[in-house]
Amino acid sequence: MKRTDRLTNFISILLFLAMLAYVVAFAARSMQDVTVTAEALAVEYQLSGVASGIVVRDETVLSSSETYIDVSVEDGKLVAVGASLATAVSSEQGLERLNRMHELESEISRVESALAEADTADDLTTRDDSFSAFAAALASSVARHDMDALDTAALNLKTALIGTDDGSVSAEHLSELNRELLSLRASSTSDTQEIIAESSGVFSSAVDGYEHLSYADIADITPGALQALITAEQEPVDGAYGKLVSGITWYFAAVLSAEDAENLTEGQNATLNFGRYYSADLTAKVVSISAEEDGAVAVVFSCSSALADTLSMRSISADVVFGSYDGIRIPAEAVQTDAETGELYVWTITAMQLERKDIEILYSTDEFVIAARGSTGDALRAGNMIVVSGTDLYEGKIME
Repeated sequence: MKRTDRLTNFISILLFLAMLAYVVAFAARSMQDVTVTAEALAVEYQLSGVASGIVVRDETVLSSSETYIDVSVEDGKLVAVGASLATAVSSEQGLERLNRMHELESEISRVESALAEADTADDLTTRDDSFSAFAAALASSVARHDMDALDTAALNLKTALIGTDDGSVSAEHLSELNRELLSLRASSTSDTQEIIAESSGVFSSAVDGYEHLSYADIADITPGALQALITAEQEPVDGAYGKLVSGITWYFAAVLSAEDAENLTEGQNATLNFGRYYSADLTAKVVSISAEEDGAVAVVFSCSSALADTLSMRSISADVVFGSYDGIRIPAEAVQTDAETGELYVWTITAMQLERKDIEILYSTDEFVIAARGSTGDALRAGNMIVVSGTDLYEGKIME
């Protein structure tokens, strides 16, 4: 019995020691073989920097010594040589008469349109079609902020809905309006003078005192001088009622950090985004980059698009987009290099097995890289689980 007890105890001790060794080995292996993973993410990444500057165009100030000026051209409209810009009025009475003339012209246009539409909307089917057309014209006028077209469209719709039986829209009424307009025109020759455009250009009513600037003023400007120009107060020309912008090219001179400017090259294109001032990206040429001054440089961009849509911009900031990358974001630590071929790849876990996926890097930082989207079936995909770090990694390894 004693011998049997010793044997049993001995076997128990061996089993205990074996189990203890296994637990210690497993714990040690677990501590050494910690696998860190991360999910591959689809991203659209932009590399950009903020530039603060000033817009410069070829601008001619329009001014008059008369007290009352009635501008007849809309902002953003192209004006030809000899076209009417405004009417100068020498008295307040003359200005009131001119305002009444504008009211009559608008009223005559609306009545003529209403009468023409009324003649073509006699039967119910035609009237129904007219309702749809007038409603669409009204909505279009609202979207374009075209006030003249809005008035006409509103009157057309009203006429189609209630008809013209009340006598408010008639040929007789139209004749009365024309007679009054002719009379006012005849009496306005003594105190009004039409102002004619002496050169062509795009009209803008915004005058801020910077109109004297030209490309020559910013061609070789330094960051300090540009900053002083942006903050300096400007006095608009006395009697100015607008300006004409000639040519199609305009310039944006801006202060940019020297680090961001390293992404730009003179003579190459860059992308400018002015945010809420102009929603679309603009392609601009980098004309010049100044020498560095206190960590900043002055960059001059030229642009030949959206002139009429950017007339209100002067002192403004923009995002300068150096590059745009559409791909898959992965941690930089996960990228491996094949020792034999030099190809780059990452390990992914698919169905609990390790799988190698080759990648092409579009953009990289110390923290992450943007890899190109692959077209093959075994390419890296958004949502793949990537191995960021681990030990003893090989193709087909079972991952617990």
